[in-house]
Amino acid sequence: MSICWLKLYDTEMVMAGRWGYGEQYCRKNVKEYVKRIRKLKPLKISFDNLHPRCKFLGVDCIHARSQEFRCDPDSKWLSMCCRWVSGPQPASVHDITILRGGKAGKMNEWNRDALYFNIPDGVKLVGDSGYDGQRDKVTTTMDAHAPDTKALFKRIKSQLESCNGRFKNFKVIRESFRHGQGTDDKLKRHKYSFEACVVLVQYDIENGHPLFEV
Repeated sequence: MSICWLKLYDTEMVMAGRWGYGEQYCRKNVKEYVKRIRKLKPLKISFDNLHPRCKFLGVDCIHARSQEFRCDPDSKWLSMCCRWVSGPQPASVHDITILRGGKAGKMNEWNRDALYFNIPDGVKLVGDSGYDGQRDKVTTTMDAHAPDTKALFKRIKSQLESCNGRFKNFKVIRESFRHGQGTDDKLKRHKYSFEACVVLVQYDIENGHPLFEV
């Protein structure tokens, strides 16, 4: 029921008709099991078990719309790479600021839980031009790169776009999120729902539907 809700993002009335249970029962169980799926995030979404020859990983932000916040109107997004996810953040926050966990020139104030501080040694991220300016951690395609390097980076970014497409197959991500009461509650529920989808995509990748190789 919960996976179906993430996939189709049905209203409670539709769920009650689909499953033959009352709306309150559907609401309670979907909420509980989405949280349980999301709790698998530390187990499934991490840099553990990277192939020893892995030198590059793609990084990008993915937009996940939410209905307007009555007290804090803004669109929100979440930041992710193949093995890391955080957010949501206001749409006005630049990709590279999310990566750093703070503003340029104020490294002593950066959030130590940000991706910048969690990239494994020997691994560099590959991103679009929005990440240009943090070359110690992220490389972008440059004119000076050899053709083979450009082709490799293009495939890495295409692989990440393919992964993003799998996330958007879930209507709870693709459509405007409508649940929650107040800004904080809405953001928390949106975050839990997004991360539950990320966990499900990772399970799918590991069980017969891998991303194409780079």
